[in-house]
Amino acid sequence: MGGIGFSELLLLAVITLLVVGPQRLPEVARTLGGWSRQARQAWQSLKAEFQVEMDRDHNRRILEAEKSETSAAQVQSREPNEQRNDAD
Repeated sequence: MGGIGFSELLLLAVITLLVVGPQRLPEVARTLGGWSRQARQAWQSLKAEFQVEMDRDHNRRILEAEKSETSAAQVQSREPNEQRNDAD
């Protein structure tokens, strides 16, 4: 689904050859290849940047959860001591 098969690729090549002509075909192919390379590099860069941000957000959430667990554990450990002092 969404892929280009051999017959579609062959049809595109024939149409391009007819429209551009055999003299300019190598130049057009190089230009299209350069654009394709730039688009692929931009996409990879965008994906990498997005992944870095997602990792930072994930790590921040883990740290916040650990801090809240630590503070809750400290409060719970203080409560029995306070209850003993009240009983005295």
